[in-house]
Amino acid sequence: MNKEALKRLIIRILIDREISGYDAYKELVTKGIRLRSNYLYMILSEMRDKGLLKARWVENQRGPRKHLYSLSDDGHEEFREQVRDSLSVIMDAFVHANLNAQDLPDHVKVFKGALARFGIQPPGRGDKFVYTSPSFDPLVCYPLGIRLLSETYPTTSLVVVKPPGVKFYDDRPNVTFVDGRRHDMPLRDGFADYLMLEGFPRAAPEMKTILECARVLNDRGHLLIRVPSVMLEESRPRFGNFAEFALKQYYDISDQDRMVSLARVKSLLGESFGKLIEADVRGNLVLYAGEKRIIREPGVVQELPEQTKLPAR
Repeated sequence: MNKEALKRLIIRILIDREISGYDAYKELVTKGIRLRSNYLYMILSEMRDKGLLKARWVENQRGPRKHLYSLSDDGHEEFREQVRDSLSVIMDAFVHANLNAQDLPDHVKVFKGALARFGIQPPGRGDKFVYTSPSFDPLVCYPLGIRLLSETYPTTSLVVVKPPGVKFYDDRPNVTFVDGRRHDMPLRDGFADYLMLEGFPRAAPEMKTILECARVLNDRGHLLIRVPSVMLEESRPRFGNFAEFALKQYYDISDQDRMVSLARVKSLLGESFGKLIEADVRGNLVLYAGEKRIIREPGVVQELPEQTKLPAR
């Protein structure tokens, strides 16, 4: 094992632990790593000098005092970087293996099935469908999710609210991209017939996001909210399998979505909508909210920048 690979392994061994160099040596040996103890001590000293490790002496009643090692703040950041790199590889492989053009019919079937379960009509000619999501979501998988909606409902105008700076290249005639946030969409009051919200942003309270969605929807509009089970406070145990653990790590690293309570979200939705249905769709909570209680006041209109202005129907 080369030096850099050994350093990465040492960081993983020391995560949330403080152990001696000798204990680290024994653990490396049990993992099948063959190395001299003196070489390991040299690596530990080098990592300490570079600020990745902290070290302190403690008395040992059974012999000479021991040097105990633990991760410094920089060491913890290095570990998080390792996790980010590993998860990026895993999620890229997931997208390649599981979400490709050949799978579109299956995903269309799932989406249409969800609409049928909620008892709402699918988008039709002239309808406006707003899709808003974080840019960092492994299960949204841009641009495939956009393509799915675009091809499934070709006579519907699909408006994708994307974070500023995120670039998408798609020449589909029924797709328009606008810069915005899930809790701050650059769309006029009552603009949308359908709105799909992917998770709740960490940058705003849940109620602000819900009220923004209600504002953008027209008075007979339909709101769909998808929240992965790993982002629900009620999920216990937290992880049923490795895939759920990896997904939660992915969300934590992106730092864009907040954990939410299902009971709280339903209570908040009930203040703005008269109809609420929940369903489990492939390990995700999907909430449907309709019969909007908040009726727009006449004449209250939010103006858009000229280049992104999309008039309400």
